[in-house]
Amino acid sequence: MAYLSGGKQTTINSTITELYPALAFNHNKNIKNSKDLDKFIKSLAEEKKLNTGNSKKTFVDSNDIKSAYQFISDTDLVRPSMYEEKLNNAVGILQYLLDLDKSRKIDKVIWGYRAKPSGIPSNHAGDIFVFFKTKTEPKIIGISLKAGGAKTAEPKLNSYVRTTLKKDIWLKSDRLSENKLKKKLFKEVYSKLPSLPKTINENNWIDIAGKNQKPADEIKESVYKQFTKSTKKFDELYGIQNRICREHLIKLINKDFDSAKQWIKEEFRLSGDKPKKGEVPLILVKAVNNKADELGDKLARLHPKITKIKARLNKSSVQEWFIDVSSAKDKLTLLMTIRSDSEFRKEKQKGKLGAYMGLKLLYRGYK
Repeated sequence: MAYLSGGKQTTINSTITELYPALAFNHNKNIKNSKDLDKFIKSLAEEKKLNTGNSKKTFVDSNDIKSAYQFISDTDLVRPSMYEEKLNNAVGILQYLLDLDKSRKIDKVIWGYRAKPSGIPSNHAGDIFVFFKTKTEPKIIGISLKAGGAKTAEPKLNSYVRTTLKKDIWLKSDRLSENKLKKKLFKEVYSKLPSLPKTINENNWIDIAGKNQKPADEIKESVYKQFTKSTKKFDELYGIQNRICREHLIKLINKDFDSAKQWIKEEFRLSGDKPKKGEVPLILVKAVNNKADELGDKLARLHPKITKIKARLNKSSVQEWFIDVSSAKDKLTLLMTIRSDSEFRKEKQKGKLGAYMGLKLLYRGYK
């Protein structure tokens, strides 16, 4: 059987740990083992009950309900050991919600898959949103969920290089940034590929006008030729590609303090900072096995006091780089990674040179 992998696997994993406990809580279920949770959720889907009764209040709109039906069906394609692990994580998150309800009564829990509940910014980092019955502030909290082993360090920012450059905050800082990276990558990487026609140049090697990047067919063919001709040279070019992307973001961050600070606030899933009146605070919760607990965040506490931001390359690594953030008294080094999301493959090219301008961008924590 061909199990899910890559982005599809990540989406289903998130569905299990985010949607499953929200549905169970809204149905007043105190489920304590993975088998019972699996049975309960699948019964809701099989009986077409996601858009009715207590299930319906878990969703913002009909599109997310439609996605939920598909994702629950797709869990059959998840490797059994992985599915069991995520179900256990979901049980832990459900127990966290039930404990939270004991201290402050919860009205409902909403899944923030695509759409966010009314009044919550679309870029809020919450995966689920807890609405309390009491009138005291905060009336709503967003929860960013992490799941994994006791020693795993799940990324708090999980994005892509090109996706980041297309963010409004960076477009305002440098509207030509994406095009600059495009030309730099062609000059130092993709123009070095074998059998590349002279008709391909820095302007037409890849189309970045739309949401999805579209490399020229000649480029895709040359990438494949390089892979089959010499994996050593292929990996050398990937190393250059990765360095260029890291250096590009470093330069962008270092020349615009205000945008960099705002980017960190909006995209790095900060938790623990005191929200302003009317803001929806973010809580970070990590599940290990079938237990879930809140995590503290030194970056969140430091962020309002940051006076200096300096990004720099880790010259001894192919993919790591750092962002030093400092206040008058304190400093944290943010651990950043740009890497390939998978090994290279010819069909629907991805991985290393096949990622083009879309290498993975991660913030893994701080030291």
